[in-house]
Amino acid sequence: MLGKIHFFFGILVVIIFVLTGQYMDLFYNHLQDMEPMQRALFRTGHLYILLFGLINASLGAYFKRPKNGVWSKIQLTGSSIILFSTCSIIYSFFIELPSSDINRPIAAYSLYAILLGVVIHGIVHLFYKK
Repeated sequence: MLGKIHFFFGILVVIIFVLTGQYMDLFYNHLQDMEPMQRALFRTGHLYILLFGLINASLGAYFKRPKNGVWSKIQLTGSSIILFSTCSIIYSFFIELPSSDINRPIAAYSLYAILLGVVIHGIVHLFYKK
């Protein structure tokens, strides 16, 4: 079940990526009139959404749930972190942009969080004995 959540949520986030591209086109003239720093930050935020969506979709495509209760709970923690960080990177796109300030704390914490979630999944995969 959790694998399907990751997969379909990832597909939804990729669709959101496409819609944020349309948002930039409609409301910001496809970033044509922006200063280079603002434009780069906007594009980066946009690409983060794609990255997070692809992480979720690929994780869901190969998801295996451990039978062991402890490893299952650790994996659930990693999945929760990944799902939350994906929502927060989308939130960051709309709240922290456009800006000429390079500091984007929500985006930074989202990146650290998804790294943590992926590392947790990797640890479960490496050390869980079937």
